[in-house]
Amino acid sequence: MLTAVNALTLFLLISLGLLYFLGLGWLAIGPLFHGSLINRKNSDSRFIELPIIFISGLIINYGIVLLVQSLNISFIICCILAIIGAFFYSAMLFKTLKHKPLSHNSILKMFGVFLVCGLFLGPILFMPLMEWDARSIWFFHAKMIFSAGTFSQLTGWQNPAVIDFSHADYPNLLPTMAAQISYVMGFWNEYLPKLSLFFLLVPAVSLLFTFTKRSISFLFLMIIIVFSFSPKLWDGHMDGYLALYFAISMLLLGRYYKYSKTIDLFSSLIFLLVLLYFKNEGNLALISGFSSVFFVILLKKNSISLHLLIRKYWKYVAFLIILLLPFGIWNIYKHQWGLSNDLGIGTNQSIEQLLIRLNDGSFKIILENVYGQVQNSLMLFGFLIIASLLFVKKVHKEILPALITAGIYCLGMISIYLITPLNLVNHLNDSVSRTMLSVVTCVYIACYFLVEALENQGKDLVISGE
Repeated sequence: MLTAVNALTLFLLISLGLLYFLGLGWLAIGPLFHGSLINRKNSDSRFIELPIIFISGLIINYGIVLLVQSLNISFIICCILAIIGAFFYSAMLFKTLKHKPLSHNSILKMFGVFLVCGLFLGPILFMPLMEWDARSIWFFHAKMIFSAGTFSQLTGWQNPAVIDFSHADYPNLLPTMAAQISYVMGFWNEYLPKLSLFFLLVPAVSLLFTFTKRSISFLFLMIIIVFSFSPKLWDGHMDGYLALYFAISMLLLGRYYKYSKTIDLFSSLIFLLVLLYFKNEGNLALISGFSSVFFVILLKKNSISLHLLIRKYWKYVAFLIILLLPFGIWNIYKHQWGLSNDLGIGTNQSIEQLLIRLNDGSFKIILENVYGQVQNSLMLFGFLIIASLLFVKKVHKEILPALITAGIYCLGMISIYLITPLNLVNHLNDSVSRTMLSVVTCVYIACYFLVEALENQGKDLVISGE
């Protein structure tokens, strides 16, 4: 029952949690972007910085837990750092707002973020964990960390029962947050640890509102990217967040191609990098996304040379490498503890399985299942392409990053299904709707750019009086 005391406790937990991650993130992003913790030195929007700060805080928090291992000690360290960071961020914000108050547009954006996140908060907190993967992987790992009070061998990763069904090799950014929430409250249940999902949702929704405008295209973006698969953002699966962050990364990359703002490229890379900490499929997503990043850099006329990258943007590159450290630490732990993926990727058995499935026609079943998941998005894309050719007379190139990434990721997933040692039909039935979600959302991002181009063309025709 949600009493007044419980509601106040929940409000404080959410508010302090947001400040916690903002504080941790600002300690890194403040010096990186502005060369200071209390002074702003560039003209980038405060609004687009917030998601970057928050995601950095999420990764830093996870990294400290991995390094220290003790849930208690790591939380104390993170709290001290977060308090320092939040103090400096508040000082910076006070100074900035004193000279440049929030605009009406910024206030509307904040209201929009609160509204959308608030709509998701109810289902996140008041619907219990019911899905098998949510209960047996992500939040089971969280309960293990909480119960053991440590992120080490003592957590139980090597327990045969855990290895048999719980994918002990999966990344643990979400389980770590869920365990910390339960640690703060002093108990575990099937509801409160899901608040960790909310902390993943906030930066994604905040970033989407940097595209806000009174237009059909923005409404299309919000409906198709956030609300079209909303249950997967509150049921405890990580597939929805993988697809959401993956799509946002391509959205930012498309905007970078169009306007050449460094902040968009850096934000795109941050949203790509954090995928490593969601699921093992994040590795494939990162490879696919980086392929598009390189393509965009090569395609742009003012392409960035390696010399310029090192000389002008070395701090950004160094920071991205630092954010990869928790990924490296977890892989070291996995090697030490003997944790491996059950797909056997790269083994002789996987190559044999690939040849068998190519010869026995199993690949046709895979293609049929994959197409069944992506056909609606492809139909919408085809319709918008035809409309663009008819009315805009051209197809804008900002759709290319999302399409290239979707294609590479889709081929990668098909390859994984070809080598899976599991029963193919069962594996497809259990997972294809979730694994193809990332492909679908990337195609939807391409659709968004087409809708935006059509909308702008319509406005130009109205202005010209045609």
